Amino acid sequence: MQIRTPLKKILALALCLALTTTLLSGAALAVETFTTSDACIAMIKELEGYRQMPYADNNGKWYVGYAVECDPADYPAGVTEEEADLLLRAHLVEYEEEIVNRFLLQYGIPVTQYQFDAMVSMTYTLGYQWINPDYRFCSYLINGIGRYSEAEVVNAIATWCHSGTTVLENLVARRLREAFLFLYGDYDLRDGASRYCYIDYEVNGGQNDPSQSSRTVFYPLGAPYGQLPTPTMAGAVFQGWFTAEGVQVTGEETAMGSLHLYARWSSESGGTTAPVTPAPPVTVKPDYSSWINPYRDVKEGDWHYSYVRELSYEKILGGYPDGTFQPNNLLTAGEALKLLLVAATQTDPGNTSTGHWAGNYLMLAEGMGCVLPGEITNLDAPIDRLTIARIAAIAMGLEGKEGPSPFVDVSDAYALTLYEAGVITGEIEGSQRYYRPDSGINRAEMCAIVSRLRNYSKPNNPALSGYINYGNKMIPVLWDVPAAPYNKDLFVRDGSFLYYNDPAYTTAWGVDVSRHNGDIDWRQVASSGVSFALIRVGGRFAESGDIYDDANFEANLTGAQAAGLKTGVYFYSQAISVEEAVQEALYTLGKLNGRSLEYPIIFDWEIYSKTARSYGVDKQTLTDCAIAFCDTIAQWGYTPMIYMGLEVGYNRLDLSRLTGYDFWFAQYNSRNQPDMYYNYRIWQYTDSGSIPGISGKVDMNLAFIPY
Repeated sequence: MQIRTPLKKILALALCLALTTTLLSGAALAVETFTTSDACIAMIKELEGYRQMPYADNNGKWYVGYAVECDPADYPAGVTEEEADLLLRAHLVEYEEEIVNRFLLQYGIPVTQYQFDAMVSMTYTLGYQWINPDYRFCSYLINGIGRYSEAEVVNAIATWCHSGTTVLENLVARRLREAFLFLYGDYDLRDGASRYCYIDYEVNGGQNDPSQSSRTVFYPLGAPYGQLPTPTMAGAVFQGWFTAEGVQVTGEETAMGSLHLYARWSSESGGTTAPVTPAPPVTVKPDYSSWINPYRDVKEGDWHYSYVRELSYEKILGGYPDGTFQPNNLLTAGEALKLLLVAATQTDPGNTSTGHWAGNYLMLAEGMGCVLPGEITNLDAPIDRLTIARIAAIAMGLEGKEGPSPFVDVSDAYALTLYEAGVITGEIEGSQRYYRPDSGINRAEMCAIVSRLRNYSKPNNPALSGYINYGNKMIPVLWDVPAAPYNKDLFVRDGSFLYYNDPAYTTAWGVDVSRHNGDIDWRQVASSGVSFALIRVGGRFAESGDIYDDANFEANLTGAQAAGLKTGVYFYSQAISVEEAVQEALYTLGKLNGRSLEYPIIFDWEIYSKTARSYGVDKQTLTDCAIAFCDTIAQWGYTPMIYMGLEVGYNRLDLSRLTGYDFWFAQYNSRNQPDMYYNYRIWQYTDSGSIPGISGKVDMNLAFIPY
């Protein structure tokens, strides 16, 4: 529950607080009532963080100061920290009297000041939610909290640590802090993860053990797990709990850190065991689209906009009182340590109350081996990028990797590791990539690094886990679709050309073009090393559904063939039915008029926009369209092919029905390593190639088995 409290009502509410306290203290009550202590208010302020200007959450609710719900029209200039403090205190009056004290009086439950404070802190984010005897914490209080063990109380409080089914680490940290405040009066616990870890159980289509009221269970660190839950599924046998990498975890093992475990099942038929494919676990990422930008120096078109939005929304890094973010300001060593370590380890030791505020973060970095003792002597001085790379990599548990550096100005093993993990990218000047190892790092750059650290997940092995990590979910592997056989470590990029250094393959370079590439000198293209060209024949408008000609098709096809290049053609499809797909194939065949091709005729269906008529096509229909197009092409003696990126390949097409066709895969990334799990014959690896004879940028392709 959040109650809007305009600033003009603060004095009235404060008077109400004084009056209520007097009346309650004078009443003959069996149970003592409380007001929130200053120590608890300080804790809540720390947990929530101060925001000067009103902001909206992803549900459209507006808040200001220390996350007090408000009408933004009441605060056009925002609030100062002093005003935010008054708002918070007035806001807590409502929670104290309307929820916590009323509940305690109703059931005659005696508590201490610190137990009351813990309940207020919980109420600040949960409202009335926890006051239900069906919830463990409420029932424990009613039955007598002293009957229950530490672990039972921790689990009863920490159960509210989810958004949907997704565990949020910031809520885990908050709930553990509230639990230890309730148990021991510890207002300053910063690292609950040093005492407890959790297992998040995904039953994968089964049903939880009835005795387990939450899918997320907390365990004391260093102690054996004990009996793990035993889920059930009709017609299936539970095989055990496994990590995403396929490692089984049992109750005899010691709790060493938090885990996400997935139930593995098999079915029994005639005494034999066959695998069961359950519904995959889904991780929901926060929706930042409702964020209201409070910074006048951060614009939506800025490269760092999405990173600033994420960290601002999550209250990880805020702006300045004057309404600026100052993205170009350099970070100090203390600031960088805090941001990097919290993002990489998901734990926060908190600021120190004596000495330098970042002392705890320096101590943690030295303890983890991120920096050497005595290496950083001035936490207020800028920190260089090379040190940043080492701290981030070690904190993430990544080892430095030797090999060719993507940067011309550094060959550091940690920088290479972070580059391959997608955490750092460097800067491109001309055809060269620079890291600037000795330079400081500004706030915008750190936002990007912290965001990538927060969202980084080690790649799983789909062949072992049975799932492909893509986007915000895990997709079950299609075992009847061949996996890509390529070794990612053998790709080397040199300018516009990508090399695959595997003697088992004879590769070839190609371009794909349309009228957008203008007039092309095909003889220059042929002399550059390119050996094939894929040429657009036409397409279908995404809005109207009409078919259009590519104005340069004839010139491109005849020019490429005259220059000695092997050729194929593609149709930019927006088909929404089998009939339209057949129409597109026949149109393409008509344009060719019997001319020979060495490379395939390609069905190129792409997501144009969310407003396009084709956007809502379901998987079965789109797969039917692909089959209809390809089969029509094959009937006329040409080789068909299907074009796809990761989104179309994983989510829009049923690849198990398309194993009879070759795939043309598209993905551009700075790592120069493809992420598609399934096999493909051609990789479109960049849309920014530079080739003699073609003005501007052009798509480049690598064929692994040339036609």
